[in-house]
Amino acid sequence: MDYILTFIFCFTIVYLIYAIVVILRKKGFEKFKTSKQLIFFEKAYNIDFKKINLKKFAHALALTNAFIIAFTCTIIEIVDNFILKLCIGFIILLPLMLLMYKILGTIFKKKEGKQNV
Repeated sequence: MDYILTFIFCFTIVYLIYAIVVILRKKGFEKFKTSKQLIFFEKAYNIDFKKINLKKFAHALALTNAFIIAFTCTIIEIVDNFILKLCIGFIILLPLMLLMYKILGTIFKKKEGKQNV
């Protein structure tokens, strides 16, 4: 039960901070439009952000990042050794990021295709 509460707490905090700092602030959202994450999705998944709603993508990316961080934090809470926590954190973080970004990129690539029809 403690792990579920840890996950929910981390997920909520990360999402709220991202939403307030990046999505809801005009200046933050303008910086998001030229961020490295958007460039990554443009190049890796050939997403044309002119064809999709950028606010929806920002919220989806915020949810994805919050999930990645919360899941990683929850898993490393199981281990007591600090060095082992770092190692496990990196081992979980990288594949989880690649997997979740692949899913997000695929979903928005399909949405982009539906906009053209």
